[in-house]
Amino acid sequence: METRDEDPVEEAPPGWVLRTPTRWREVWVLPLLALGVAALMIVAGSASADVLARVPWVTAAVVMSAGAVALAVAGWRAYRDQTRGASWDLHRTAVLAGVASGAVVMVASLVAGGAIGVAMGALGGLPTIMWSARSITRFDRTAVSVACTVVAVVSLVLVVVGLTVDVVPHGRATVWAGVAPLVAVITAVFAFVQFRALARTPSD
Repeated sequence: METRDEDPVEEAPPGWVLRTPTRWREVWVLPLLALGVAALMIVAGSASADVLARVPWVTAAVVMSAGAVALAVAGWRAYRDQTRGASWDLHRTAVLAGVASGAVVMVASLVAGGAIGVAMGALGGLPTIMWSARSITRFDRTAVSVACTVVAVVSLVLVVVGLTVDVVPHGRATVWAGVAPLVAVITAVFAFVQFRALARTPSD
């Protein structure tokens, strides 16, 4: 009986290729969303009479705005060229912008020292970091690991400052000493898990 080889099965393209913009409006959704959040941060920071609360939020807004601009440029190139290389550049830009924005929001909320702000920063920052790296390439895992490590280290520094420096206002010191340890533990666990997974992830 005559046999024949099965037809080859085409491998599905990775998620970061499938997310390449194919419509003009798709280029601007995330950049405009990031700019809107940055504007809200500036408004919230400017409305605060506390300089130590104002500076971190304005800084976070600047970082998020820079990420939005980079994301718009990379998105436009990917839409225009429709090549695998341009799609990869867009993916890396999106990951870096996302994890940097998530990390800076978490750090800014801790430095500002308000309990509500810290809760909002954690609820917004950590999911942003994880969502930005949803393709799970080595690049994604590395970015998430580094971002979570930075947040954990900053949190530990704030814990030490809150416990040892007398000039820190009581309310802020309480948040730093009471909430920052929890943030440090959570982000350290995420960093550890991602570093472990990174060792098993094939090269991009």
